[in-house]
Amino acid sequence: MKDNDIRFDRRSLIVGGVTVFGGLMLSGSAKGQASKQAKSGSGTAPKRTLLLLELNGGNDGLSCVVPWADDVYHRSRTRTGWKASDVLKLDDYRGFHPALQQLRGVFGDGRMAIIEGAGYPQPNHSHFTSQDIWHTARAAGRSSGDGWIGRVLEKLYPDDVRVPHAVHVGQSMPYSLKSSTRPVVSFDEPPAYRWAENGNTIAGAADARAPMAGNPGSAPVQGASPLAQIRAITRNAKASSEEVRRAVATYKPRVEYGPDVLSQDLRTAAALLQSDIGCRVLSVTQQGYDTHEDQRRRHDKLMAELDLGLSTFLRDVRGTPSGDNIVVLAFSEFGRRVEDNASQGTDHGTAGPMFLLGSPIKGGLYGKHPSLTELVEGDLIHTTDFRSVYASVLETWLGLDSQPILGGKYAPIAGCFA
Repeated sequence: MKDNDIRFDRRSLIVGGVTVFGGLMLSGSAKGQASKQAKSGSGTAPKRTLLLLELNGGNDGLSCVVPWADDVYHRSRTRTGWKASDVLKLDDYRGFHPALQQLRGVFGDGRMAIIEGAGYPQPNHSHFTSQDIWHTARAAGRSSGDGWIGRVLEKLYPDDVRVPHAVHVGQSMPYSLKSSTRPVVSFDEPPAYRWAENGNTIAGAADARAPMAGNPGSAPVQGASPLAQIRAITRNAKASSEEVRRAVATYKPRVEYGPDVLSQDLRTAAALLQSDIGCRVLSVTQQGYDTHEDQRRRHDKLMAELDLGLSTFLRDVRGTPSGDNIVVLAFSEFGRRVEDNASQGTDHGTAGPMFLLGSPIKGGLYGKHPSLTELVEGDLIHTTDFRSVYASVLETWLGLDSQPILGGKYAPIAGCFA
């Protein structure tokens, strides 16, 4: 190992539920960028943030955004389908799942964009493979390198390796946040947020000698030795640990969140957002969408929790400076097949809807609803490449060139930002 290439093993930085994902590499090239400033990450730029909400397991798009006026839908969904009279109408063809009442209001207020038929060429039915493609935004998946958000962080903060610019609230860090050059934090419970230094757990209050993460004096110094830079990052980690725990413990939401896991995770995300501790990307996952059987009961419950959690979060932060500068991007690794199965469920499919929500969004329906008759072996054919949605967020919202991050040129969705 070269003396200017110091690596931390990922396992050595997992203590009490916190992870610096993918290891931390400080190379000469990373150190040599200290004179640069990221356009969207500078102190003079508006602090625009992003919340990723992953619907893990394959959300059934046809039960979420229901083509209620399509006879093929009703013939194909004899066990799991919704009657036209049950759905929350969006137009003369589509309607929301009956449980999405609050989000129907958000859509009606013009703060929710539905992007239909999102997918990618040559779709894969494996959860793991498809998630890797969505998380890296590249067909090669993990073999292509860092996650797409990891690449975003490197562009936003070319020289700033302070913590935390991205935080995942939950037990398992999505690969989208994986970075070989920028530390990213993941935790399940804020009180368990701890870092490790030289094999010892750092708990309790931050080290009095450690400058806070927002203090410019705490940033790694250009030309410092790798060990000195690592020590600086550790000091920042200790300080930000205290900041995170304090932010969540003292947060007073303006509305009451539900007791379910998603609602509580979104409450934590709101606390971190409103605390202004430096997070540019927040990440939350709702588990349980692999509904091969008993879909109506299971999916209905998930939709009710999604409606409660997400609408509460939006009400909580709306009208605040940070809340009016956040965009929520909701997605799932694939949809489900058109025909339901004999187990009262639906099997792995392909295309499905994505959602953009928040005050900066110009609501409405975007893209084209996939045909229910023009199928490939029972699967929908995607009408929107999901990377076009990513490109919209990157270019319009974060002010970044999307091509080097996504590994190709994808046309942003026109008009979805206010």
